[in-house]
Amino acid sequence: MPFRPSASVLFGICLALGCSREPRGTAKPIPPSDPSPSYSAEHIVPTGSLKAAALAPGRLATIYGEHLGPAQPCLGAADPSTREKPNPLRPNQAAIEMQLFPTRLCDSEVQVGGVAAGLLYVAAGQINFRVPQSLPTNGSTEVRVLHNARPGPSVSVPLTTDAPNRTPEQVAESMWSALQRVSWQQRYRPATAGCAAVPAQPTAPRGGLNGYAYHCAASASGVTTESLYYPVNPADPEVLLLRADIRPLTTYPEWSAEVEQHLTRHLTEAFGPGSTPDMIYEVGAYRPQPGRSWRTGRLTYFLNSNLGHLAPTGIRTGVVLIAVRDEILAQRPATEPAAPSFAHARELEQVLSQWYSAAAPQQHPRPEAARDAEDHRTRTALLRLLRHAEVGEAKRAAALVAADDLAVRLGSLLVTRTYQKGAENLGLAASAAEIRTELAKLGVRYGEIGHYSGDLEYDRSLLERAWTEYPDTIWGQRAFLMLQRLGCATNQFSCDGPNCFLAVIEQGGKFLERYPTSPLRTQQIHILAVARETWWSLGHARPGDISAEGANVTSATAEQARLRAIHLYQELLHAVPDSPEARAAEMAIPRLKLKLDTGARDFFCSSC
Repeated sequence: MPFRPSASVLFGICLALGCSREPRGTAKPIPPSDPSPSYSAEHIVPTGSLKAAALAPGRLATIYGEHLGPAQPCLGAADPSTREKPNPLRPNQAAIEMQLFPTRLCDSEVQVGGVAAGLLYVAAGQINFRVPQSLPTNGSTEVRVLHNARPGPSVSVPLTTDAPNRTPEQVAESMWSALQRVSWQQRYRPATAGCAAVPAQPTAPRGGLNGYAYHCAASASGVTTESLYYPVNPADPEVLLLRADIRPLTTYPEWSAEVEQHLTRHLTEAFGPGSTPDMIYEVGAYRPQPGRSWRTGRLTYFLNSNLGHLAPTGIRTGVVLIAVRDEILAQRPATEPAAPSFAHARELEQVLSQWYSAAAPQQHPRPEAARDAEDHRTRTALLRLLRHAEVGEAKRAAALVAADDLAVRLGSLLVTRTYQKGAENLGLAASAAEIRTELAKLGVRYGEIGHYSGDLEYDRSLLERAWTEYPDTIWGQRAFLMLQRLGCATNQFSCDGPNCFLAVIEQGGKFLERYPTSPLRTQQIHILAVARETWWSLGHARPGDISAEGANVTSATAEQARLRAIHLYQELLHAVPDSPEARAAEMAIPRLKLKLDTGARDFFCSSC
């Protein structure tokens, strides 16, 4: 039985083409005065391309323009019982390239070299069509759109063979075979042909699926296999092959969608039906098309359409098969810095149940009446906390930390948002001036609307008060750690321009000397280790790295910071082996011992 693309394959192709998901409809009559179709050769592109290129027999293509069809889009259905023979000069075509689509849809036609093209989608601004098989594979041809018998311009478009030398099924078999040949946990060797060091990305500095150290790419039989090596084992670091990405060299959607279907069959036969993976953006597993995943032994396989996914070698498209060892998947939840205990507002709620609720209001509530209600509720709770005079330093410090949280929330509620022609306009609520004056008397001062936050910004002075007025209390000390985390985002922490990591190291060290038995000792040691790691990474930034602009470091001081960071991380491993901080240390230590640039930028603000 000949292979037929499934509904999911057709849907994936439609997404790649940018088709509307609206149902097929009947076009409304167009008055005779309506203009003729308008477009140019630069707006006729092959499927999956953003710029004009040569067309080939059977290929799917898109025309962008105006007045190409009706306002309500129409979808063209292929004849399920008939297939056209492929052009002999381009024999290895996907099934959809050989299907017959209607040549007239919603009173629109596309003539390619005088031959009516099959239409998959017609709308006022876009037509997706299939190039006729009868066209030659060299020279050029004329393309013209007609809508309601009104012709558009005749434009010249170049032709090409663009013929893959293998069928989609053969490429799927090659991808499957490449997967079987992966030498898992093989040590990285610098002399391996085709391998090159890849610098760690600042967005994923310590681990997770993007935290590889070296990357190799080799192509054969129409397939590229990318081998990714990761540092592991804090005691005796080594760099092992723990992830493999396999993808076809030919990536246009109507072809790779068929490859994906063949691979799905292979994986299902080998490992069962599979499941929908969690949101893992590093492998393209994100909505609305996360693909499928299969698990066996210590490996997890991900298969998806990979539309515009950011990969080690840059932006790529087309089906991708990714296999990952458990060691790397286990690192992913610990990629972010360990969350300190003060971040759990529920504890504050228990201490201050009469005045504080951990449940934050809906962000930017609409309509205006809802915003006013949340504004009043939050302001009332904030004023109660600021005027709270109950005896007891610990509870007073907690009240200031809780009030700080409410002040941040209120800064969002004091900004109004209106929308006009798709643009968001920000302004101050009518009550903002009065509230600012009232709160300023109590030490809470707001600035302007933040450029990035879109909220009325407040200087976090309440945290500073909690720390300076009640430093011997747990909530006063939590306020200090919060100020460290904020770094140069607030004026309350003494930063040297962007080099806040230096202030963190100095002041965090004094904190441990003053409070050696503090319950927050673990979190403070972790913060100091991360700050030292940032110092090390900044000392190895490449020339022109804008993420390191303004760094006050040298190679010599960076080396000292590396050794100190290792010592602090090892202290966490021994003192609190089951903590989130220790899990973060397990990822950082191998990289630091191997002198790899981790890309860390915590407590560094190049825009300060």
